[in-house]
Amino acid sequence: MEIPAAITEPVIEKIEPTALEQPSKKLAIFTLVGLFTVFLASVLFRPPAGEYFTICGFKNFTGLPCPGCGLTHSFCALAKGEVIDAFGFNLLGPPLFLVLVLIWIRSAFVLSNRIGAAQLLDRIARRFNVAWAFAIGFAVYGIARIAYLVVFHPISFHDSPLSQLIARLIH
Repeated sequence: MEIPAAITEPVIEKIEPTALEQPSKKLAIFTLVGLFTVFLASVLFRPPAGEYFTICGFKNFTGLPCPGCGLTHSFCALAKGEVIDAFGFNLLGPPLFLVLVLIWIRSAFVLSNRIGAAQLLDRIARRFNVAWAFAIGFAVYGIARIAYLVVFHPISFHDSPLSQLIARLIH
């Protein structure tokens, strides 16, 4: 019995990405401009310290921070080189900022036709399940931060609309 040469000899082909696998240049431009705006705002903006107005519906309703609360402060601190403060505002702010920088770089690779470099970053992101890691990280961080505040700083919850609604329902 003879084995065909195609099976015994390794075949190495350069596989060109199909149109479906090609990264979108429109999305890359949108991402590059959007993240550049975020980075520029982080450099130029100095968020207020202490008590301040927030657009976070969760915090306005419960008096407790959501997992994303503090990200703006964290990004602004990072952009000014204040790394310790950045972690203090939101523990996941600096890692998220780093991932956004990598996404920005990936977009630059796509626009400069360095598709191989962009695909390398894609493979790394898939390998480490970056999206799932952040989703789980934010969920755990949010629950832990809320539990800590409810146990050790319950005053923030007592003045919230949610606590007032619960008090009205109980009495």
